[in-house]
Amino acid sequence: MTIKSIKSKRGGKRPGSGRKPGTPNKTTFELKKAAAEHGEEALSALISIIRNEETPPNVIVSACREVLDRGFGRPAITIDPQEINLNVFPAKEVLDGIYAKALEQAAEREKMLIGRRERLGILIEQEID
Repeated sequence: MTIKSIKSKRGGKRPGSGRKPGTPNKTTFELKKAAAEHGEEALSALISIIRNEETPPNVIVSACREVLDRGFGRPAITIDPQEINLNVFPAKEVLDGIYAKALEQAAEREKMLIGRRERLGILIEQEID
Protein backbone atom coordinates (compact mmCIF):
# COMPACT_ATOMS: atom_id res chain seq x y z
CA MET A 1 0.00 0.00 0.00
CA THR A 2 1.44 3.37 -0.98
CA ILE A 3 0.53 6.68 0.53
CA LYS A 4 0.65 9.68 -1.71
CA SER A 5 1.48 12.93 -0.02
CA ILE A 6 -0.65 15.86 -0.97
CA LYS A 7 1.37 19.00 -1.22
CA SER A 8 -0.46 22.13 -0.25
CA LYS A 9 0.84 25.55 -1.05
CA ARG A 10 1.90 27.30 2.16
CA GLY A 11 3.41 30.70 2.78
CA GLY A 12 4.25 33.34 0.29
CA LYS A 13 1.97 35.76 -1.48
CA ARG A 14 -1.13 34.28 -3.01
CA PRO A 15 -3.06 36.01 -5.79
CA GLY A 16 -5.95 38.08 -4.47
CA SER A 17 -4.75 38.15 -0.85
CA GLY A 18 -4.09 41.25 1.22
CA ARG A 19 -5.58 44.73 1.26
CA LYS A 20 -6.76 45.95 -2.11
CA PRO A 21 -5.08 49.03 -3.62
CA GLY A 22 -6.75 52.27 -2.55
CA THR A 23 -8.25 50.78 0.62
CA PRO A 24 -7.31 52.98 3.60
CA ASN A 25 -5.31 51.42 6.42
CA LYS A 26 -7.81 51.19 9.31
CA THR A 27 -5.08 51.08 11.94
CA THR A 28 -3.60 54.48 11.15
CA PHE A 29 -6.74 56.12 9.79
CA GLU A 30 -8.11 57.08 13.22
CA LEU A 31 -4.73 58.37 14.38
CA LYS A 32 -4.30 60.50 11.25
CA LYS A 33 -7.84 61.83 11.62
CA ALA A 34 -7.22 62.86 15.26
CA ALA A 35 -3.89 64.49 14.36
CA ALA A 36 -5.48 66.41 11.49
CA GLU A 37 -7.95 68.00 13.91
CA HIS A 38 -5.05 69.61 15.80
CA GLY A 39 -2.92 70.41 12.75
CA GLU A 40 -3.56 74.17 12.71
CA GLU A 41 -2.82 74.46 16.42
CA ALA A 42 0.46 72.53 16.04
CA LEU A 43 1.50 74.65 13.08
CA SER A 44 0.72 77.83 15.03
CA ALA A 45 2.83 76.56 17.94
CA LEU A 46 5.76 75.85 15.62
CA ILE A 47 5.51 79.31 14.07
CA SER A 48 5.41 80.97 17.50
CA ILE A 49 8.55 79.03 18.46
CA ILE A 50 10.26 80.28 15.31
CA ARG A 51 9.25 83.91 15.96
CA ASN A 52 10.21 83.94 19.66
CA GLU A 53 13.48 85.84 20.08
CA GLU A 54 14.47 83.80 23.17
CA THR A 55 14.28 80.47 21.34
CA PRO A 56 17.70 78.82 20.88
CA PRO A 57 18.86 78.59 17.23
CA ASN A 58 18.86 74.77 17.15
CA VAL A 59 15.19 74.71 18.22
CA ILE A 60 14.31 77.28 15.55
CA VAL A 61 16.00 75.14 12.89
CA SER A 62 14.07 72.06 14.04
CA ALA A 63 10.77 73.96 14.02
CA CYS A 64 11.50 75.35 10.54
CA ARG A 65 12.29 71.86 9.29
CA GLU A 66 8.95 70.57 10.63
CA VAL A 67 7.00 73.42 9.04
CA LEU A 68 8.75 72.98 5.68
CA ASP A 69 8.25 69.20 5.75
CA ARG A 70 4.52 69.68 6.24
CA GLY A 71 4.24 72.44 3.65
CA PHE A 72 6.41 71.00 0.88
CA GLY A 73 6.96 67.38 1.86
CA ARG A 74 10.23 65.79 2.84
CA PRO A 75 12.99 66.06 0.27
CA ALA A 76 13.76 62.90 -1.66
CA ILE A 77 17.11 61.40 -0.77
CA THR A 78 19.16 60.57 -3.82
CA ILE A 79 22.45 58.73 -3.75
CA ASP A 80 24.87 58.82 -6.63
CA PRO A 81 26.46 55.33 -6.84
CA GLN A 82 29.79 56.85 -7.94
CA GLU A 83 29.97 58.93 -4.75
CA ILE A 84 29.76 55.90 -2.46
CA ASN A 85 33.11 55.06 -0.91
CA LEU A 86 33.24 51.40 0.07
CA ASN A 87 36.85 51.69 1.29
CA VAL A 88 35.98 52.63 4.85
CA PHE A 89 39.32 51.57 6.31
CA PRO A 90 42.65 52.94 5.11
CA ALA A 91 44.97 50.74 3.06
CA LYS A 92 47.33 48.38 4.88
CA GLU A 93 50.34 50.52 3.92
CA VAL A 94 48.76 53.57 5.55
CA LEU A 95 48.00 51.63 8.74
CA ASP A 96 51.54 50.23 8.80
CA GLY A 97 52.92 53.77 8.51
CA ILE A 98 50.72 54.99 11.36
CA TYR A 99 51.81 52.03 13.51
CA ALA A 100 55.52 52.63 12.77
CA LYS A 101 55.19 56.32 13.63
CA ALA A 102 53.42 55.47 16.91
CA LEU A 103 56.27 53.06 17.81
CA GLU A 104 58.85 55.77 17.08
CA GLN A 105 56.98 58.27 19.26
CA ALA A 106 56.73 55.72 22.08
CA ALA A 107 60.50 55.07 21.86
CA GLU A 108 61.18 58.84 22.00
CA ARG A 109 58.98 59.19 25.10
CA GLU A 110 60.73 56.26 26.73
CA LYS A 111 64.15 57.91 26.08
CA MET A 112 62.84 61.13 27.62
CA LEU A 113 61.57 59.28 30.70
CA ILE A 114 64.84 57.41 31.13
CA GLY A 115 66.73 60.72 30.91
CA ARG A 116 64.46 62.27 33.56
CA ARG A 117 64.90 59.27 35.86
CA GLU A 118 68.67 59.51 35.60
CA ARG A 119 68.65 63.28 36.25
CA LEU A 120 66.40 62.81 39.28
CA GLY A 121 68.38 59.82 40.53
CA ILE A 122 65.44 57.43 40.31
CA LEU A 123 66.46 53.83 39.90
CA ILE A 124 63.87 51.42 38.50
CA GLU A 125 64.81 47.80 38.35
CA GLN A 126 63.13 45.73 35.68
CA GLU A 127 62.91 41.99 35.71
CA ILE A 128 63.70 40.42 32.36
CA ASP A 129 62.26 36.97 31.80
